[in-house]
Amino acid sequence: MTTADRLRHVVRATPERVEEALSALLAAGPAASSRFARQAESARIALDRMWCLADDFGRYRMAVLAVPSLGRTAMLLASHPRTSDEARALGRAIAAAAEGCSDACDIAQALLEPSRTLDLEAFEAGGLHRMATLDYLERHLPRAGVLEESPVPAGWTIEPLADAAVLSGGDPRALEPACRAEIAGVLDESYADTRDCPGLAGMRRTSDVLDGHFGLGAKPRFWLAARRGGITRGVCLMNASTDGGSAELVYLGLARDARGTGIARALLAAGLRACSLARVSTVSLAVDAGNEPARRLYESQGFRRTSSRIALVLRLSRSDG
Repeated sequence: MTTADRLRHVVRATPERVEEALSALLAAGPAASSRFARQAESARIALDRMWCLADDFGRYRMAVLAVPSLGRTAMLLASHPRTSDEARALGRAIAAAAEGCSDACDIAQALLEPSRTLDLEAFEAGGLHRMATLDYLERHLPRAGVLEESPVPAGWTIEPLADAAVLSGGDPRALEPACRAEIAGVLDESYADTRDCPGLAGMRRTSDVLDGHFGLGAKPRFWLAARRGGITRGVCLMNASTDGGSAELVYLGLARDARGTGIARALLAAGLRACSLARVSTVSLAVDAGNEPARRLYESQGFRRTSSRIALVLRLSRSDG
């Protein structure tokens, strides 16, 4: 009997069997499942969107967890298949988990280690396609003192995008409509001829992308605007962890007419200085491995590669028509 024959039932995990589904997802026992459940609760990750491959006795053997975010994107986490047969069978559960998020999300995505070829096979069997290889970079900030201010090109200013209290809150809708429009406008302009995951352009509404960048929960955010003549032509969006010990550069983008002016370097340096002033110790980011200009900019500012992931995506059919 093949794996497809043994694991032919794709079912949504019931609330009473969440820990069993987690055991299937993690290929681990009850202790590890309980620990994962506690960590998920602490991180405000719901476990109500899990799809499983069950055998004829109804036992969960493999699983997929879908985690929707504010930006109408669902992150998919799945069991690790051991054979191509298992990968193809798991693909059916991945497809079900992705489609099961269409009520809340516009795209499903996964980030996989390049060495896990069977994981890639499973997600591609589930309908996701490779978008890009992402390189993860990291830079440590000084433990004592703060970074010095960097010069800003003539004619430019760098300023906070919003009040610190709003940026430290948990609701992106607290941003004033004019501020949201300002950010969305420059995001749209920055996508023109972008080298950073260009295939994502147009998959989501810009307002949803903005909400995704804001993220969940209350935390320090260092969101800066680069303005010329009072008009925003670039943004640097950095989000600190809840404890403030680390931060992530979630987006750095310029309108096309601002590129090549030197403002990107100044904007990044200003973001790093803001993190340094807040005593953040480490800043990380992800960049498309094919975006050579961005890589050179980050490396010139002290960032170094730590790992890589393959990004896969699937555009979902919207249930609201």
